[in-house]
Amino acid sequence: MNKDTNNCSGCDQKDRCGLAFEKLGKSKGPNVVWNVIVAFLTPILVFILSLAGSNKFLEDQFQGNMLTIVTFSAAMVITLLVIVLIRAVRRPIK
Repeated sequence: MNKDTNNCSGCDQKDRCGLAFEKLGKSKGPNVVWNVIVAFLTPILVFILSLAGSNKFLEDQFQGNMLTIVTFSAAMVITLLVIVLIRAVRRPIK
């Protein structure tokens, strides 16, 4: 028994459903992989790297909770700047 057949066996719209998935599979739309990487993975990566870098850079100037607050704030600012830069490059401001 096939799982797909089992789920659709009692459904009266299984033919239409199959056609919909077939059309989606053959669509010639743009590839969204790079958009997903830029939109989701890049900000996360930038935040992690800037958090680690600012922690290493500022560990001599601050201690304890203050170091955590300052490095987190610096990482947030850097990440927001990178997001603004990415948006400006991908969609120029009119």
